[in-house]
Amino acid sequence: MSDPRLFSAFLNDPGGKGDAPEVAALGCCPDKFAVPGLPKDGDLDTAKPGSVAFQASHLLVILSHAYEIWRNYFGAPFDWEIGKTLPVQPRAGRDLNAYYDRIALKFFYTTDPLSHRTIYTCESSDVAAHECGHAILDAHHPDYWSSLHPETAAFHEAFGDITALLTTLQFPTVRERLLKETGGDLSVSSNVTRFAEQLGKALYVAFGKEASGASSLRDLVNTFRYKEPWTLLATAPATRLSSEPHSFSRIWSGAVYQILVNIYQAKRSQNERMGADDALCQARDDVGKLMANALLLAPPGDAAFRVIAAAMFKAEQQLFRGAYFEILKQIFSNRRILQVKDADLFQPHTKTVGAKMSSVNLGLLSVAGAAAEPMPPEELQNALRLRGEELIFARELGRIQDDKVVQYRAQRMIPLKGKQFGPANGAMVPLQGGLTLNVNPKGMVAFSGYYRAGVDDVRAIRDNVEKLAERKRIYDARPGDEAEIAHLLTRQQPFYIAYDEQGNKILRRAFIACRCQRA
Repeated sequence: MSDPRLFSAFLNDPGGKGDAPEVAALGCCPDKFAVPGLPKDGDLDTAKPGSVAFQASHLLVILSHAYEIWRNYFGAPFDWEIGKTLPVQPRAGRDLNAYYDRIALKFFYTTDPLSHRTIYTCESSDVAAHECGHAILDAHHPDYWSSLHPETAAFHEAFGDITALLTTLQFPTVRERLLKETGGDLSVSSNVTRFAEQLGKALYVAFGKEASGASSLRDLVNTFRYKEPWTLLATAPATRLSSEPHSFSRIWSGAVYQILVNIYQAKRSQNERMGADDALCQARDDVGKLMANALLLAPPGDAAFRVIAAAMFKAEQQLFRGAYFEILKQIFSNRRILQVKDADLFQPHTKTVGAKMSSVNLGLLSVAGAAAEPMPPEELQNALRLRGEELIFARELGRIQDDKVVQYRAQRMIPLKGKQFGPANGAMVPLQGGLTLNVNPKGMVAFSGYYRAGVDDVRAIRDNVEKLAERKRIYDARPGDEAEIAHLLTRQQPFYIAYDEQGNKILRRAFIACRCQRA
């Protein structure tokens, strides 16, 4: 039963021009979040920013809407990696940051260096929805958590920013201000495309252009193009691209925002009677469905941009029958995420699954759970080029209409050897890949997504770990040393050394931060 009360919340960022608290209803399933400080009685629609009651009210509005949009786009409810309820800590400590660590969403606070007022990162809808986006992506692709590929980390950040965008566009007053500010030209920078204005401005004052842009933390309106991560510096000013995940993420989030803008423009040109708000809502939802279905179809392992882009084309074919093919082709090729010849493979009516693969029948396969399963059919073994040391996992991810989506994941561990890896010298890191099959009710494969790390992917992983070591982002835990999350947050070390039962060194992730941590 939905909560009939109205709640007070910032529906965009509190640092945006003219933004003030508004009243809003909750999204679906607020019980998916455990938010402390929400009074049982009282007028929550009049709670004031800075108060515990307002922060609880605001967070429940934004987080419940973020959950609701992806539940709708994925087509089914989902639980978190931690379980059915995700704890939220609005005041986890002093810092200009926020984190997701598979234990909770953690928001911090500090004093604004200019105004000397307290900044609560939890009061930003951008930051709250972004962190929730990490948890949502983790729920649907938990394999991304252990990936050391720099593009996986960047995609996680981009998904967080896209979640913030799609969440804030749920609110009519935000859309109204956006259309007024831009005059209907969504291709220009706006309060909606500028992410975390309040946090970004504070970071810029405190730490300079290496930490943030002058007016926001990031902007979805950008022109960054794909470059191999190992060709880029580990950090760079906000105006330039680096391999650091928050910086590199702007390639993908900028591309997705361009897709939204082009769909919006196409709808308005095709139907002169369609109002700007209707076109914006349809473009928003079409982009959300594209992303959700692409993630269902994407193979497990690493979220390499080219792999997710290919899954976007497949999702577009299933959902929209080629209506947005040219938009995707133009944007992904201009951004150099895919070459034109690769995008052309997905032209409407092009068969994207080979004859051999489409003959595999999965009707008798058991796909329950995520434990190690018997080897898949021989044809799939050949497609995955499996090696003896790789583990096979199978699970049913969900359904697209009447079809089911089955995922096979293969993983093997490789060692890092060399002083350049710092504490990770001698550690094992996973190489993940696999196959996702979209299977119709007759057990025949309609679409497939395949990924196996190549030479360039291994190079990107090694370069990423080397840069993490250089920036002291790896906690050098010794055997028997418990790496506590709170300690790692304080040290700004999102990765740590662990040891398995055989005594092998393993490099593992502890948390994901909202922004780039200081060099």
